[in-house]
Amino acid sequence: MHDEADTTIEVEAEGRWAALALSNLLIPFHSFLVQHDHERWVIHARAPGRRGESLSDALAAIDGWESEQRVGAASCRVGGRPYHFHDKREAGEEQRAMDMHWEEARR
Repeated sequence: MHDEADTTIEVEAEGRWAALALSNLLIPFHSFLVQHDHERWVIHARAPGRRGESLSDALAAIDGWESEQRVGAASCRVGGRPYHFHDKREAGEEQRAMDMHWEEARR
């Protein structure tokens, strides 16, 4: 049963296997799949999870799943609002560029 403290999570994914992989990661968050057409799926979940897992835990799992996908970014809504994935690859590239800049500046 939902209470007012529950936060809904919806992630749109391309492909059955990608959707199933995320749904499995989100099992503690009461996940279920809905197929909208041949290759378009929406994974539904809610936080807190069954054993009190936090929304942050769910988002970390989603971010990890998204960064491993090879089909591009999925769309996500948390509590009815758009959620933007943190692109760890992009952040890592920015950090390397800054490190190189500081290394050159020291010379």
